[in-house]
Amino acid sequence: MARLRSHAPLIIAVAGTLGALVLLWLTRRQTLAMPPVFYFDAPGAFFALLAWGGSALLLLVRKPVQQPAWRMLGAALFLTCAFVTALTPLVIVAYLAMTLLMTGTIRRRTRAALRRVTPLVLAVAALALGYGALALRGALRIDAPQAGAALDSFVFWFVLLATSTPLMPLTATRPDIAVSRGAATHVLTFAWLYPLVRLYTLGPWNEGWSFATLVLGGGAMVWMSLTAFTARDHVVRSGYARHRFLAVALAGTGLSSGAGLAATGYALLVYVLLAVTDAGQAGTDPVAEQDDSVSFLPSTLPTWLLSGAIPLTAPFIATWMLVGAAAAGGISLLAAAAWFTALLAALSIVLEPPCAMSRTWWLAGVASLALGIAAPLVVRILIQPSIEQLQGGLSVYGDVNVWPWVGLATGDSARTGVTALPTIGAAGLMLVLSAMVYLLVRLLQPPVSTGPASGVPARENVLDELRRTVPWLGGDTARAPDHDDR
Repeated sequence: MARLRSHAPLIIAVAGTLGALVLLWLTRRQTLAMPPVFYFDAPGAFFALLAWGGSALLLLVRKPVQQPAWRMLGAALFLTCAFVTALTPLVIVAYLAMTLLMTGTIRRRTRAALRRVTPLVLAVAALALGYGALALRGALRIDAPQAGAALDSFVFWFVLLATSTPLMPLTATRPDIAVSRGAATHVLTFAWLYPLVRLYTLGPWNEGWSFATLVLGGGAMVWMSLTAFTARDHVVRSGYARHRFLAVALAGTGLSSGAGLAATGYALLVYVLLAVTDAGQAGTDPVAEQDDSVSFLPSTLPTWLLSGAIPLTAPFIATWMLVGAAAAGGISLLAAAAWFTALLAALSIVLEPPCAMSRTWWLAGVASLALGIAAPLVVRILIQPSIEQLQGGLSVYGDVNVWPWVGLATGDSARTGVTALPTIGAAGLMLVLSAMVYLLVRLLQPPVSTGPASGVPARENVLDELRRTVPWLGGDTARAPDHDDR
């Protein structure tokens, strides 16, 4: 009986995951409306699957969870209430209750604690203004016939603010980004994207809304990748590399196309995988001394599988899907930014992997490879139903075609293929990214030499030189004169 009681949270989380899978299967063809409260559809079921699946994985890899298990399960339950209801006021109440649960363990009013709570408070307030305006204007139910008329710029900007505030850490400090302090909070952070995605149910977005979301998501990708690459703290580095996929999801949402939402859904899956992995790996110290050669050694293989530098792994497929969706929509700058940030994020991960490769890290690497290889089936079964049911609010600039066990293709508005996976072009892109990551790792982390006159700078020396040369990388400006003299 005691053993059953100790495993009760995990049993509940697994049951919730299975229930979300069943709900996703039942709603794959059409929505199931049950007035006045319930509204079951594929987007809500997909987000519920992420919430319960992430909670179950977290309970498996991290025992005990730092925050009490019942708080995490309660937060997942409140989020599920928001995902399966059509009442806009109930969505506000559910997110408020989830926020109170996840921040209830913070009792001391320190500066770090306030910094962690402030984004969530701002997000709840912005969500209350946005969805509250919908309710006051007649859109009490999200599926009401005249609900689309209530969507305007006032509603959109506050919902976008509510979505983006928790997705982006305010400062590069350990309490803001480390999963070791509130693992469940970070695993469930993806849920703040749901209110923004749900606006597609009301109708299409205008170009200004889509452009603002694209700029915000693309800028966040670049900022997080640069911060991860230049950070000295391993926890901060891995945290920003993980949060980059939330920015990928936000940028995909801003594309307002089927291909963009496919990239969004897949990026959220990758984020949950990395958040759970970091939670299981929390407490290990970064590598103090690397091997004499940087290569695909067994001890570093899981790190490479989770970095996005290896073809057909989940992080790489997430980047490729955003590149394809951006190319189909004619936004080549976003495609270039996605590829560049993938390079920086991969470098930040493989340059300094955790010293203790636990079983969780190995399992996550295998899961990344399996999720990448099975990407066509994952998109067709888990993500495609949501795209079809939100199609009324999406543009024709980019769609995703799935060939099960063969590949994925992205087409533009003329149904002309833009990118496909696997193809020779995509394979070349993979090889270029992998080769660049490997060569830059060899440059920034050369073999350790015992002689005093090796002539090869260590990684920290190279990064210090970059920080001094490029001011916006956060270098020490006081040391600039020395650099100029040299």
